Amino acid sequence: MGNPLVTIIIASYNSGKTIRRALDSVETQTLQDWECLIVDGASKDDTIDIVKEFAAQDARFRYISEPDKGIYDAFNKGWKNARGEWIYYLGSDDWLEPKGLQGLANEAERKFAIISGDTNLIRTDGSVRILLSGMPNLGCHQGMIMQRCIMEEMGGFDMKYKIIADYDLIVRILNRDKGMKIVHVVVANFQVGGTSQSLSNILTYSKERYEINKKFGMLKHPLISTVKTVLKKYGSVLIRNVIGRIK
Repeated sequence: MGNPLVTIIIASYNSGKTIRRALDSVETQTLQDWECLIVDGASKDDTIDIVKEFAAQDARFRYISEPDKGIYDAFNKGWKNARGEWIYYLGSDDWLEPKGLQGLANEAERKFAIISGDTNLIRTDGSVRILLSGMPNLGCHQGMIMQRCIMEEMGGFDMKYKIIADYDLIVRILNRDKGMKIVHVVVANFQVGGTSQSLSNILTYSKERYEINKKFGMLKHPLISTVKTVLKKYGSVLIRNVIGRIK
């Protein structure tokens, strides 16, 4: 049997409450030419027990479970161990739309390093906002597939960035004239409230965003772009927190 078209990589740590939903969404994809590699950080809960259930029933599920240095270390382990031509990253608390990967695969061309679709952002109150792929924010990794060979060429994720190494990788790819194709199909559902949304990380996020934006050859005003992104991202989080306390 040949290598799969897409390797779906899920980084997990103590994800027992959510990972079954993520794996179910992988198994029910209309696109069936995939493998799913779970890169676990030596979970202490039942995460691996759940993963083993899926692996026992379907050989396309594989897993690694060992201590790591954070999510981007896990992401790098993922693409290095992947067999697919294209790489897709799904959060352990996120889930794919049934036709999500098919929508990207239908548009996959080797002249593009990235095929980028849209993502549903699921807020803590259950409301949904669609994050469209494209400029200026480029979208998020839950809506993208990337060519594995290009990721290897770029050296993968730069672990000096603690929050948005995924954004940095996309920028480096685009700066090297490796194209991105925009496809307006909803690929996945992204549960808002992770590390990058935490108010305690606003300074780190802002610093990383500005540093990466300065490298982004397509941006004329990196500081202005950074301020706009930070205000939009954390302003909405702050407003929701205030409203939640009033209620």
